[in-house]
Amino acid sequence: MKSQEQQLFEKYLKGKLSENQKKLVEEFYEMESRRTTEWDSLLMGKKEEVKKRIKPRLISSRTTRRFPVANLAAALLLALAVSYIFHASLHKSPSLEMIEKSTAYGQTSTIQLEDGSTIWLNAGSTVSYPKHFPSESRQVTLTGEAFFEVHPDASRPFEVITPAMTTTVLGTSFNVSAYQKEPTAITVSSGKVLVQQNTVTASSPLRGELILYPNQQAFLAERNSTLVKSSVDAEKYSSWRNGEYYLDQMTMGTLAGVLERKFGVRFIFHDDQLKDCQLSGRVKKQSLSALMELLATTLAINYKIQGKKVHVYGHNC
Repeated sequence: MKSQEQQLFEKYLKGKLSENQKKLVEEFYEMESRRTTEWDSLLMGKKEEVKKRIKPRLISSRTTRRFPVANLAAALLLALAVSYIFHASLHKSPSLEMIEKSTAYGQTSTIQLEDGSTIWLNAGSTVSYPKHFPSESRQVTLTGEAFFEVHPDASRPFEVITPAMTTTVLGTSFNVSAYQKEPTAITVSSGKVLVQQNTVTASSPLRGELILYPNQQAFLAERNSTLVKSSVDAEKYSSWRNGEYYLDQMTMGTLAGVLERKFGVRFIFHDDQLKDCQLSGRVKKQSLSALMELLATTLAINYKIQGKKVHVYGHNC
């Protein structure tokens, strides 16, 4: 199994690191390539190729800052990781033909992958994946929300990459919610998944990670916060596929975001305090006007639907 350091540097070659993470690799290369004599053998005759990959970025972004090697252990760790980069670069796979699917607000879709896996894509979401998965892995990227039913394949782990987390499975079903400006949540319906936090910084190079089993959820409130695991009813987090939603002390502001994506509308609160009103219960598949009638009765609020805008009035819950 690849170490976390190997995975980090493999992502450099694939262009999946942040700018700060790339700079760590590049500055270490710049420092070590000048003062060691082992680089020619380490690069295995690929010195010019490596220079072409890294040198232009060094020239364009060079500053007086130097890579902060805190101690010998950190330096050795980077040396091993950089060595892995150059060996991995000798076995690059050809570029893959990528497919991108998106759903507008008010739409959902079902996608069948070539490996037999199925994706249910919620409204306002985008997923991208190779037309044909390579022999060693199955990777998809997601913004928004989707439910995955993964076909078992022990030789090719299935990875779902979101801005904040990466979920790795062999064969299972789970829901991923990763809308922009909202918490990220992974909820497992069946099987077992590994969830890893994507944030890697110079001061904290190791990612947080959790193993999840059925009816467990990993929750990340903010990009740099701590992963939290809890027990949940997984069915409630994937019921959107049937047009239903379970509210467990959900705020009106959060529910408005859900309804905006579902119906393709925009909510306008004429008193921001209404966004903090909490709701619990089950919202069945019905029209927007029927839902607003239910909310108006429950919260003692008023509303007006004008085209694609929903005005909400009131002073308390």
